[in-house]
Amino acid sequence: MFQPIESNVSVYKKIAAQIQDMIERGELKKGDRLPPERQLAEMLQVGRPALKQAISALEMMGVIRSRQGDGNYVASDSVELLNPLAVRSYLDHKNGDDILEFRYIMEVQMAALAAVKITREQLAEFQELMDAMRRETEAGADMAKRKFYNNLFHYQIVELCDNKLIESIYSSMMGLISDHISYTDGKDFYKSHLRIFEAIKAGNSAGAARCMAEHFQNKFPNYQHYQAIYGDVRKDFSES
Repeated sequence: MFQPIESNVSVYKKIAAQIQDMIERGELKKGDRLPPERQLAEMLQVGRPALKQAISALEMMGVIRSRQGDGNYVASDSVELLNPLAVRSYLDHKNGDDILEFRYIMEVQMAALAAVKITREQLAEFQELMDAMRRETEAGADMAKRKFYNNLFHYQIVELCDNKLIESIYSSMMGLISDHISYTDGKDFYKSHLRIFEAIKAGNSAGAARCMAEHFQNKFPNYQHYQAIYGDVRKDFSES
């Protein structure tokens, strides 16, 4: 059952977390239609703008699918989070490097752009997300929780870019990206993202890009073309 949401800076993230938890517990299942937005906002005791933001975030992560004029539906469960077209492309090519290269090239540059564009209000929301990630780490978060907050972290960076074309392209791949994350992210997921956040917080565009590149190179050490694309930054960071 939906519960009222406490009001704070990042209400939409609490809404998204509650819906995700309900899916993980089986209270909401794939194909279920969410209550109409006006009714759902009243049930959660939140404003409709915050609810719309939460729905957009979940849609980007492949969890919710919005049907124009029909409503919002659960598009995935705790097991299946893949966009069918992305799955077909992946199975046709059978090459995990395709996903890695897309993420690496996009996200390194998005981190740099986020550091340039972040506002004070956005920084407050980002800080709250990092605080939540830290608390989940200290509480021994399971894979479902780590995956959820990890997805929110990367979605936050997409939002900070404030570029509808980037958001559209990244969103179209989000289901496959979500699955990609689940195979690599460990219990140190807070620490592994902290340096990226700190660089963005400081407005350090080059540093944010380098921290994101380091993040990928540590998570996917067997990829052979790092040196050719951005160079191997791991040695630089280990000496700093």
